[in-house]
Amino acid sequence: MEDRKIDRLAEIEEILGHRFDDREVLERALRHGSADEAPIEGSYQRLEFLGDAVLGHSVALMLFEAYPDADEGVLTKMRAHLVRSASLAEKAAWLGLEGWVRMSSGEERQHGRERSALLEDVFEAIIGALAVDGGWEAAYAFIEDQFHDELVDLDERTLILADAKSALNQAAQTRGLDLPVYSDFGGDGPDHRPRWVSTVSWDGREMAKGEGPTKREAQQQAARRALARLGFLE
Repeated sequence: MEDRKIDRLAEIEEILGHRFDDREVLERALRHGSADEAPIEGSYQRLEFLGDAVLGHSVALMLFEAYPDADEGVLTKMRAHLVRSASLAEKAAWLGLEGWVRMSSGEERQHGRERSALLEDVFEAIIGALAVDGGWEAAYAFIEDQFHDELVDLDERTLILADAKSALNQAAQTRGLDLPVYSDFGGDGPDHRPRWVSTVSWDGREMAKGEGPTKREAQQQAARRALARLGFLE
């Protein structure tokens, strides 16, 4: 049993590119609050808190060095795009982290592993664990590996797509019009995979409709389609 546990941890370390001196830190980063041992040994929540701060600091430094001519506003938008919840969840899924999380059978039956919030939390907890065990250098090396390609490909179109609602608001203000109005419908589908629909109206007429797993994602898609219809996106 112990050998299987060691092999399991070694496989995760291979994925993360770091050999842990204190493997309990790694175990804790992969322990959901519902797990039987969580009340005694702790879940990933504290490490998630630390990882969130380390991630923000690291990405800010990477952007500061990569874009020396960008002002504060642009850098802030870039950072928000890179560390958005959907991006972190996607990276966690790509690494397969959800498969390593220990949770209760009840949480498992409720499709806990499929929740975007869990994926995001575990990704940040892993960063926190790397910082605790290996220091800033280990955490930064992991973050740089995960974000480098996406960071160097940032451009104005990417930022508009990332926060289409803000871009549409700016377009309205530039033209002296009232801000767009969103109408939301939904939450249809199973609890672990809801589906929202949002329509956006501008200057008294409906411009576009969007869909997504959350109200925010549905609104963003509607805004992106409205921007494309107005000629702001190709």
